[in-house]
Amino acid sequence: MSYDVTDVGNACVRTLSKLDYSSNNVANVNTPGFKAEYLNYSVEKSSPTTSDKVPSYAQSLFTDYSQGTLQRTDNSLDFAIQGEGFFVLQSDNGIAYTRKGDFTLNEKSELVTKSGDYVLGKSGKIILDGKDIHVDQSGSIQVDGNQVDSLKIVSFENPEVLIHKGEGVFKDNGNGVVKKDFTPNVLNESLEASNVSAIKEMIQMIDIQRTFETYQKLIHTISDQDKLSTGRIGKLV
Repeated sequence: MSYDVTDVGNACVRTLSKLDYSSNNVANVNTPGFKAEYLNYSVEKSSPTTSDKVPSYAQSLFTDYSQGTLQRTDNSLDFAIQGEGFFVLQSDNGIAYTRKGDFTLNEKSELVTKSGDYVLGKSGKIILDGKDIHVDQSGSIQVDGNQVDSLKIVSFENPEVLIHKGEGVFKDNGNGVVKKDFTPNVLNESLEASNVSAIKEMIQMIDIQRTFETYQKLIHTISDQDKLSTGRIGKLV
């Protein structure tokens, strides 16, 4: 199989795209509830298989939903989910989901994310107007000894269809299937740490950079060969 500069250039672009995701993982190594993302490329089934043609590639994004370490914070507005599940949010663009449980209160004493999205309970927006806030493992919320609501937490049969919109917030692409009879395990005054392994990501970034450098050298080699061939043809003419 022969490659030209365009083919190798496309390989460079794919490599840089993978590097972008690894870099983003490293940047979020200390972000609560962050889930590592990886960009993969595979040869399309319909791609040509003859030796004289370059195959085409399909891009896929994989999100690692494995559990991050649970850390005690002693902040009554911090929440972590042990096991599967997502907190349900009401954003300006509709319903969203997150594992990032470092919540706060707005001026109306409503529970919100740091970016202002409403954290939903089973009765809608959650109002925590009191001093003593307690949430049990099921997500039931008590304020000054009175139950006011329960955190709305859902789990998906197919979480791979969720789309990461940034800031640890996910949206359903319309194909998500919510599990029935799901019972969450909530930890109050705790946060789930990012599941990114800094060492693993740094090793992967080094490998990606080396691959990119190899492609760059190949481009220079192809360019030099083209110039040599053009020069020979010129002499023959």
